[in-house]
Amino acid sequence: MMQVLKTDQIGFCFGVKRAISKALNELKKRGEHIHTLGPLVHNPQVVSSLEEKGIIPIEDVRNIEKGVICYRSHGIQKEEEEKIRKKKLVIIDAVCPFVKKVRTRALYLKKQGYTVVIVGDEKHPEVKSVLSYLDNDGIVMQYPRPIEAKKVGVVCQTTQDIETLKKVVEGLMDQAEEVRVYNTICESTFLRKKQAVDLAGRVDAMLVVGGKSSSNTTKLYRMVKKVQPNSHHIETEDEIKPAWFSNIKRVGITGGTSTPDFMIERVERLVKNL
Repeated sequence: MMQVLKTDQIGFCFGVKRAISKALNELKKRGEHIHTLGPLVHNPQVVSSLEEKGIIPIEDVRNIEKGVICYRSHGIQKEEEEKIRKKKLVIIDAVCPFVKKVRTRALYLKKQGYTVVIVGDEKHPEVKSVLSYLDNDGIVMQYPRPIEAKKVGVVCQTTQDIETLKKVVEGLMDQAEEVRVYNTICESTFLRKKQAVDLAGRVDAMLVVGGKSSSNTTKLYRMVKKVQPNSHHIETEDEIKPAWFSNIKRVGITGGTSTPDFMIERVERLVKNL
């Protein structure tokens, strides 16, 4: 019989729990549907479940003229917030406090005269949000590259890995006269990755459960895959193939910060019953 092991850090992180709780409380209080600007979290099953309850994502603030708008956990862009305030919509701020911390640190660095570098994925909503509050006066990078600035301030996307931050900072140290760094990686994300990599080294196969659009889940999978080649990134238990577990004695399971407990439980149950 196969042994199934899970990381301790699994299921929703603090920011995701907080965002969902805020949205559900507002829905209950109002008794009518509310909107979120973009998906509240990066997990299609959770977003679909919330939509059935009456929490409906929209992609453009122009698509709503009245009612309630809930800011997603990843943050929104400055220009979007300005449009929302002009429309006088009711605002539910569900932005993760750790994401806000990145924005605060970045604005402080800019005010102090630093060229601001955001270590992260330029397409990620969190990074887009932080950059917009800098009036797009910042540089986004995931790899070391040339930069013409003597005084550089660094912040990091909350779901980035520490090795990426270190490599970028080392590259900047070779170029700038002064580098000031704020390590804004979320501790929960850091521990999750550390535990997942450790578990991957002790099992014969690894399952990383979470949305395919989730940046932190994708990064988690890539890190795990380097340690345990027999690793698979799945959204639901329906994607599991019995052939993955041929002659396997120990299976590890971990999940992204927006992966719900019920999905982890479904995956675990299926694997145990193979």
